Amino acid sequence: MSVKKSEQRKIDMQQLADIAGVSRATVSRALNDSPLVNDRTKDKIRKLAEKHQFVMNETARNLRLQRSNMICLVLMHDVELSHHLSDPFFLRMVGSVVDHLAESGHDLMLYHKPVETAAEFLTTRVYRQCDGAIFIGQGMIHDELNKLAGYQKPIVVWGADLPERNYRIVGTDNVMGGEQATRHLLDQGCRRIAFFGDVRKPELALRHEGYANALRQAGLDADINLELDPPMESGAAEEIIDNFIQNNSGIDGIVCCSDMLAASAISCLQRHGISVPSKVAVTGYDDLEIATRINPTLTTVSQDISGGGEQLVKKMMGLLTGKKVRDSIRDSSLVIRESSLRKAY
Repeated sequence: MSVKKSEQRKIDMQQLADIAGVSRATVSRALNDSPLVNDRTKDKIRKLAEKHQFVMNETARNLRLQRSNMICLVLMHDVELSHHLSDPFFLRMVGSVVDHLAESGHDLMLYHKPVETAAEFLTTRVYRQCDGAIFIGQGMIHDELNKLAGYQKPIVVWGADLPERNYRIVGTDNVMGGEQATRHLLDQGCRRIAFFGDVRKPELALRHEGYANALRQAGLDADINLELDPPMESGAAEEIIDNFIQNNSGIDGIVCCSDMLAASAISCLQRHGISVPSKVAVTGYDDLEIATRINPTLTTVSQDISGGGEQLVKKMMGLLTGKKVRDSIRDSSLVIRESSLRKAY
């Protein structure tokens, strides 16, 4: 009686090596696509492995290589400012990173608590078990990230290009983004332009730099009285923005450092009977789905979040294989919609 293929006894690596007429080490290298084995031998071994239902013992392989195939993802949301995991920016970035990690054959370990010190993170289970860590945001721990970069496991950070930096980053040109949004409002006739964002955070500080640059180029000075740092949580933000609007009735434009802040600003303005954009033009940042769902639709600076997630994983895979990896800073782009077009009214 013939034995069905599914019932055939599976072989181990040494048996596969004997069948192929090569060493066990050659089989291992061939199945791991090592450049030390020529393509003809690799093809022969792969076909024999498939024929004899040989399956690589990934657990043993990872133990031997001291790898887990796990990447830790750290979300640097700001607990103090109520910036929670439900923020659409984080959700979209996590989705992109997960998709591209899966394509690379790696799994995700999510570390939901913002890191405060390198020493603290080094003692965590996720750091001990991961091959490397991807940080979404720098928070206010640039120096601590520099310390982490000095240890064996690689880190890649979504964030701003800061001086004296020892770690690789992926991000967009935040100064350019701030300039693009502000210059657009100036072109629409705005002259008293407010800035909403916490400049203690590196990326937002650079956006403020772009905002100030554009005003200066237009012969205007940035007015500290027109700057506000509301929390990212919409409920808490709206109360602060409400008070700001009541005390600054002369503003005609607002540059917001996130789409969520922009949505809150538009809601507050409309509640006060102030028309957007004819009285006050508003821009956001990130180009999230909410930008096309609010009324009026939101002019915003796009960061290509999906592409950013892909680059974060690509840089991490490069570091894990010993490649020389460069930073990736992409240009931002302004997506113009209804919320800023004062000249149309």
